[in-house]
Amino acid sequence: MSTIKFTVNGKAASVEADPAMPLLYALRDDLKLDNPHFGCGLAQCGACTVHLDGEPVRACVRSEEHTSELQSHL
Repeated sequence: MSTIKFTVNGKAASVEADPAMPLLYALRDDLKLDNPHFGCGLAQCGACTVHLDGEPVRACVRSEEHTSELQSHL
């Protein structure tokens, strides 16, 4: 486990989690956000899409270790 820090909706956030955990789980389970949604879990439907540094990514397959120091805007 490690502390992952990032910005969500303009606010600093951090979670204590396995760096390999999908970003989607951190946003929904740890930060208690209603969005993004879990859809297919395969990055195909787009329900889990978030913007990282202005680029859309699928949070269901994006690990936290690749998200730290990025801006996550929902």
